[in-house]
Amino acid sequence: MPDEEESGIGLLSGSPPAPVAKAVAKPAAVVPEEPGVVAPPKGRISGHLSLTPADEAERHVTAGTVSTLSAVIRSSAPEPVTASLMVDVAYTSTYPGEGAEWPVRWLIPGKRTFQDVVRRREKTPVQLAPNQATAISFEVTAPVGVRFGDRVELKIQLVDEAETTPPKLTLSWQARQAVLAIKTSRGYEREVADTLRARAEEKPDVIFSLLVPGSIRGYLFAEGMSFEGVREMLRGIRKARGLIEGETSLKEVEPLLVPKITVEGFVEGAIVELISGPFKGEKARVKKIDQAKEEITVELIEAVVPIPVTVRGDHVRMLEKGGGKSGG
Repeated sequence: MPDEEESGIGLLSGSPPAPVAKAVAKPAAVVPEEPGVVAPPKGRISGHLSLTPADEAERHVTAGTVSTLSAVIRSSAPEPVTASLMVDVAYTSTYPGEGAEWPVRWLIPGKRTFQDVVRRREKTPVQLAPNQATAISFEVTAPVGVRFGDRVELKIQLVDEAETTPPKLTLSWQARQAVLAIKTSRGYEREVADTLRARAEEKPDVIFSLLVPGSIRGYLFAEGMSFEGVREMLRGIRKARGLIEGETSLKEVEPLLVPKITVEGFVEGAIVELISGPFKGEKARVKKIDQAKEEITVELIEAVVPIPVTVRGDHVRMLEKGGGKSGG
């Protein structure tokens, strides 16, 4: 029996086949990643997040008031996104070291009630649907002891792994003065104002100015920072009857700041009484009205010789309105 190595086991006939070279796969070329650059998730590109104010980004408020500002966040990614909402709270005061902290609360998506912002930096995840606006609101209380110019800033940013430059927004509240109405006994407006002015000189950061309008009896107005501060100053003042609740708008006070024309309402032929000057107490008839100079020319009724006398409009009092024409 021939040797097995020579018999060519497994070969039917002919010479043995040439050896077949095995294909060796070359490794794919590796492109080195830039340090610090992370590829965005599939379907997302940087810049798909936006953060904008809902209406205004700054609010001026008076002490003790509560106000709300809102922001709108949106994602343009084709699929739902979970981003991180970060808020930094910063307080500034015109009196360093004395500024009061403003209580801040926020209403984030998915919650039904406002929650306190207890730390200077807060972070929470938010679910954003594709191309759907989502609101986040901040409720801020101006402290009772706030000073003029004190402010709180909320620095907001929306962070996502696909964003190379997260969108940012700042909402701020700044303290301003208020116009407050004070009730007094009739005829004692000036006396109350004088006492308040003396006290304001000792505490100049509580009341800035006082207005005693002659056209309104029993009231005066104070420009101050807080109801509590002005109310405290009123304690013990004779004939002061208290502070009217609620802020008085500047529109309500502006007409009181514009002096009225003293000859308004007088007409030629009217009977008036002189209430000042050498002819005080005398009755006279209006002969001429000068609106520009706010003067009235009258003739004394009981004078033997009718001599024209020109007086200021606030030196006469109307007794009987005649049927003549008003002056120009």
